[in-house]
Amino acid sequence: MSWLVGLAIFTMVTGVTLTLVGLMAVRSLRRTLLDGALRQAQQIRRLVETVSVLHQQQQNTQARVQLLAEANRKLTEELAVLSEQVGEGTVRMRGPSRMLH
Repeated sequence: MSWLVGLAIFTMVTGVTLTLVGLMAVRSLRRTLLDGALRQAQQIRRLVETVSVLHQQQQNTQARVQLLAEANRKLTEELAVLSEQVGEGTVRMRGPSRMLH
């Protein structure tokens, strides 16, 4: 009977030891996963901010392109008018007249 008691004690100590090792492993794994999730959340936040800034820059660039396209259209129209006037031999001054020295 004494070997049976010894075996029972050995089994209980082994079970407690394995349980503690398992709990420490789960705790370590949980901490690792939480740290990874936190880093991912921070990276996602930075990416969202970067995308927001890039979107704003794209909108500003598109607005600038539209302004430049409109200015180009106006200059093209003025150039066409001037070309017609030069072809006719008369040049009419528009806007403030300037003197060339």
